[in-house]
Amino acid sequence: MQRLAAPDPAALRAALASELLVSAHSRFMHRLHALLQVSLGQSCYEVALQFGEHPRSIERWLHRFATNGASSLREGNHPGRTGQLSPLQRGKLQRELRASPLALNLRQARWTGKLVARHLEESYQVTMGLRCCQRLLQESRCAVCAPAVTAEHGAGA
Repeated sequence: MQRLAAPDPAALRAALASELLVSAHSRFMHRLHALLQVSLGQSCYEVALQFGEHPRSIERWLHRFATNGASSLREGNHPGRTGQLSPLQRGKLQRELRASPLALNLRQARWTGKLVARHLEESYQVTMGLRCCQRLLQESRCAVCAPAVTAEHGAGA
C-alpha cells in the first residue's frame, strides 16, 4: 500500500497555521492535541518541535490542564495593562485632540507628541512617554495633527 502524501505540504502547513490564527476553537484543539502527544510519552520538547510551539508553552498548558482541567486551555479575556487615563478622561482627551490646540489656549496650531505630553501633565496630571502620546494622536485621527516627518523630507526641512 502506498503512503499517502499531501500534494503541497508547505501550502497545507500555511493553511493550518492561518486557521489557528483565526479560530479560538482551533487553538483550543491544538493545545489538547499537543497534550495528548505528551500523554502518549513524547517530551514537551518533541511536541513543541512538532507543533511549532515553544517548549515552555507546552509545559504551561500541561500545568494548567493538570491544575484546572481542559477548560483552562480555552482562551480567556486578556485585558492587558491598565490605562493611566480613565475611560471618561480618555474620551475627553480624544475630543480635545480632534480640536485645535488653540481652542485649549495652547500656543501651537497643531498637535505634536510633545504637546500632547505637556497637555496630559498639565490638565490630567499624567506623565506619558512621547511614543504613547504619538499613538494617542494617531488613534484620535485628528484633522489638525502635525505632519509626520518622513525620511525624504527629514527633520530639518
